Formats: sequence, structure tokens, C-alpha cells
Amino acid sequence: MASVRKYRNSDGSTSYVAQVRIKPFKPTAKSFDSKVAAKAWADDQEKTLRAQRDRGADRADLPSLTIAKLCEEFLADPETKVLRYYDDLERLIAWWSNEYGTDRVVDMGVLKLRTARDKLTGSGKDKKAPATVNRYLSAFRSCWNWARTAGLIPQERGWPTRLLLTEPKGRVRYLSDDELAALLKAAKDYSPTMHAAIVVSLATGVRQGELLRLTWADVDADRQTIRILLAKNGEARAVHLPPVAAEALKLLRRHGIIGRVNVLLDDKGKALVKERLADRWNAIRTTAGLADFRWHDLRHSCASFLAQRGASLLEIGSVLGHKSPSVTQRYAHLVAGRAVTGHAALDEKLRGKP
Repeated sequence: MASVRKYRNSDGSTSYVAQVRIKPFKPTAKSFDSKVAAKAWADDQEKTLRAQRDRGADRADLPSLTIAKLCEEFLADPETKVLRYYDDLERLIAWWSNEYGTDRVVDMGVLKLRTARDKLTGSGKDKKAPATVNRYLSAFRSCWNWARTAGLIPQERGWPTRLLLTEPKGRVRYLSDDELAALLKAAKDYSPTMHAAIVVSLATGVRQGELLRLTWADVDADRQTIRILLAKNGEARAVHLPPVAAEALKLLRRHGIIGRVNVLLDDKGKALVKERLADRWNAIRTTAGLADFRWHDLRHSCASFLAQRGASLLEIGSVLGHKSPSVTQRYAHLVAGRAVTGHAALDEKLRGKP
């Protein structure tokens, strides 16, 4: 049952404490400045707990379950741990645990989620792009929906609509010849590992996550290919490894910078992770004088260089591992008006030549 009690504070003000007791859950209480707010909260809690109890969700700690504990259980779930993007998910979820860890799950509503979105967006030099903010929101949405399935959150408490920010259309930023030369020099001066990472990215167009997961078993120098086993679209693929990229990888072996499994290692000989890569990338990018250029733009540069050298959209999509042709369409302006395979034969045919 739910109850609201009035209390006189030491400063003379009045407060109202709402308490909810629904077996088998632990009692839960919260203080409010108004009786109306206290009663509304108590009624909502009572309804929620009764619904959970009726569905068989009888964990005694549900009324006091915190965001930190929810995040912990979500990340520990076997189905979550096998996700190919688990490392990224863990990093994004950590923000929610740090910012709202002590808040109770039952108190996390649309207004608090919108406040969280504003925090993530930031301002000034700390302002994040809509796409970045949406990644944090989407990560917690996955946690939220998992909790609904697990019976930790009532089914009727769905994720709010229109919470994600509108993202601008995808851009295509690629390196000029001068920028390319400056980047390669800065990378080479920094370390053989970062030089290899950047050259392989430019030469193959692999995504950052695919690159970091790359093992020596995935590299076939003789056939000049690398295998991408865990791709964004869920489909494995083989990617051509141009000689310049193969040479950059061989240089790691000559310098003794190799491990038994992963290709890219940090200073301690462990697999290079996204955060460590970002630190090194920022230093190299600054040295090269690159403005408004992200790691993902290395992938754009690969696609753009291929397009400029005669590759078709179909070929570019195959190299980048695009599942949908519409994704590759962003490079259409680079091949617009260019002769394709068969144009010369068509010209001959129209001239009446056999």
C-alpha cells in the first residue's frame, strides 16, 4: 500500500514523505515539497510494483535498484558480452553509471533522460556532435530494453520516443595530397604501430573496430588479403591488402612489435584499444596540422581515392563492406559522368562496327 505523511522541518517548512509497501519488495520512500507530488509518486510506484509482482518479478531489491547496478547486470549478461561492439558499449554505458549510478531505476523517466541528453550535448569546446550523443543514448536504450525483457523494468515503461537528436547528413571528408603526405610523415615519425594502423586504414578502408580486432591469423601476406570476421553488418569479408599496407605490417615484425594474437599493440604489449588509439591519433593529427579530420575520415579517404582512380560504386561498396548500395551513394558525385565498363564497346556498336 502507499501512504503520504506530513512533516514539519527544523526550518519551519513542510515536507511530505511518500512510502510504498508492496510485498515481497522492500519498502521504498521519497520526500517531496508538495502533497500532490508525493501522492502522484506513491501511486505510480504502487502501480509499478504491483505490475511487476503480478508478472512474477519478485526480486526484493527492484524498488531500490540503481542505475549502476542495472548497468552492471546488463554488461555481465552473456548475451551482451558476446556482442562484437561490447568494448564500445561498455565505454558508453560507463558514462550512465558514473553520472546516474546512485539514482534508482524507478525514478528514471523521460525528463531525466532529456536532462541526460543535454549533459551529453555539452557546450563550447566540450560540445558533442549529435551522432556522438545518440551513441550514448542508444547504448542506454539497449540496457533499458534488456531490463524490460529481464523483468527489471515494467514492459509498459518503453523507451521514450523522439529522444535521439537529428543528425546532419553524412559528410565525405578526405585527404588532399599535401595532407596525405603530412599525415604519413607524422605517423612514421610517431611509431611503426601507428604508421601501420593509418596506412592499413587508408589502403583497405576497414573500420576502426575491425582494425583493432585484426589478428595475425587474419593477415595473408602471400595472397595480399586480410579477413574481417566481425563486421558492422554481421557479414565476414576478405579485403585486398595493397603492397604498401603489407610492407607497413611487415615493418612491425622487423621491429619486433608483434604479439601472438593482435596485430596492433600498445606500449605494454597488450592489444591496442580505442581510447589508447585516440590519444595517439590526436597527437599525430595535430602534428600533421589536420583540421576537421576524424579517424573515420581515413575510411572516406580510401573510398574517395578509389573513386578518383576509376573504381565503380559497386567496387567501392565491396571494399568497404557496405551491405546497402545506398550507403555507397555518398561517393556518387566522384564518379558521376565517368565512362564505365562497356562504354567503349557500346560506342563501337553504335558506329555499326561488329
